[in-house]
Formats: sequence, structure tokens, C-alpha cells
Amino acid sequence: MNLEQAHALRSQLFVPALSERFVDKAHERGADAVIVDLEDAIAPDAKADARRALPEVVRRIAAHGMPVFVRVNNDPALLDEDLAAALATPLAGVFLPKAEDPAQVRAVAERTRQAGTGLVLLLETPPAVLRAEALCACSDETIGVVFGSEDYANALGVVPTMESMHYAAHAVALAARAHGRAAWGVVGSLAEFGDLALLGRMARAARHAGFTGALAIHPTQVPVFNEAFGASDQELSDAAAIVATFERALAEGRGAVQHQGRMLDKPIVDRARALMARAGRGD
Repeated sequence: MNLEQAHALRSQLFVPALSERFVDKAHERGADAVIVDLEDAIAPDAKADARRALPEVVRRIAAHGMPVFVRVNNDPALLDEDLAAALATPLAGVFLPKAEDPAQVRAVAERTRQAGTGLVLLLETPPAVLRAEALCACSDETIGVVFGSEDYANALGVVPTMESMHYAAHAVALAARAHGRAAWGVVGSLAEFGDLALLGRMARAARHAGFTGALAIHPTQVPVFNEAFGASDQELSDAAAIVATFERALAEGRGAVQHQGRMLDKPIVDRARALMARAGRGD
């Protein structure tokens, strides 16, 4: 998967590698991509079984036209074999959890480069957030960066609320976007699926911080993320009107023009064009 495709992903759904029920229905949930999980969703004594099952699981999901990622374990006893298994399959990319060390990122990135697939970094700890800029900059193979609010909150000994996660989420999004990477996450708790209104507020806050999508751990979260990180008909209509008004002004020799009570200039029009392009409505 390339950077442009990564930026277009509004939602990605985690699927445990050993859950037949979730694997079978993964393509029906409405997510833009699927992440087959070898890490948190797999018990320690089942890691080898999950790794062996991986090629067939990826094949089954990809057969429905879904982009498929794999989250490996960032554990010295597991990482090498997980990467070998993952990179032997046709993937959109590999998710590297607990990314903290630029040297490790570069080493993993070289393996993904040789396999012709992308790399996604999960920044989930205080050291990772403090090094976000360096981690986002250290490899051109990185297509996406994730803010892992749950592990980050645990490391700080706090509850992952919108308030407590505000600084770290903004720092990760800023670093990712400064280096052209897609940014995925919410400002708050990713574990929230009981209160979808709250989840929507966290997702919209993430979009306003610069995130381009989010990762779903439950199917009910997918439509919330698709809406929060997508473009509504009204937003697209407004964007089209902005572009049309500005183009008429340019044709008349003007570089700025009033539109619905505000001045339009190039930055505003560029933002409208980007929204339309993201929704496939561009020129």
C-alpha cells in the first residue's frame, strides 16, 4: 500500500488470527481495511498457532478485495518469526507495536521494503510520544503512524479520556503529518464501544487534530469512524461551491473573493480540494 492509499483509510478493523467467526465476517463489517492480529488478541501460548494460521487467514480476507495488514509482536522471542510469516503473505503492510527505537524501525523497514509492503508504527508509550518526530522521520517505508492510547494511558497510570490523551494524540498526529504519513487514532479510549456518541466525539476530535482515520477493535466502531473521518454530502457540496466560486474569481482576474460571509483564498480552496479528492470527487 502506498501513502496516498493509506491516507484514504477511514477505518481498519482488528481481527484475531485464530477467530474463525471474525475472519469469516471481516469483509462484511464496512471497514476500509482489516488488521489480522498476532499480538494482543492472541494468548501467549497460542502465538505459534496464530503464526501458522496467518497465510490462510490473510488469503481468505484478501480474496474479498480487502486490504490486509498484520500486527506482529514486538518481542525479541517473537518478532523475527512473526515478520517472516507476515512478509511471506500479500499484505498492505505490517503494524509494528511498541515502536520506540529508530534503529529498530529502520531494521524492520528494510525487511518490509524487500518484501514490497508498507510499515505502520504504533506509538504507545511515553518514550515513543516524546520521540514521535524522530520515529516518523527515520524511514521512508513508513506509510502510517498510530497513537496507542490504551497502552500509553496505562504507562502513565491514568484513564484514557479526551482530556488526558489530548497532548499525546496531538503530538503523534503532528509528527506523522509533518512527514507525510497517515495518522490513525482517537483522542481518548479506543476500547470504547458501549457509548458510540462518546466514541464519535473522540474520533471527531482526532480528525480535528490531524488524524486521517482510526483502528476499530469492535465492528460497531466501524461506521462511527467512517462517518467521523469521511466527508458528508453537505461538506462535499460546500467544498464544491468554494472551488467553483474561487475558480470564477480567478477567471475574472481576482485572487480572493467573498463566499457566504467569509473571504476565500488559496489555503481555504486547497483544503476544499483536498476534501473532495479524499472522497473521490476531485478533478
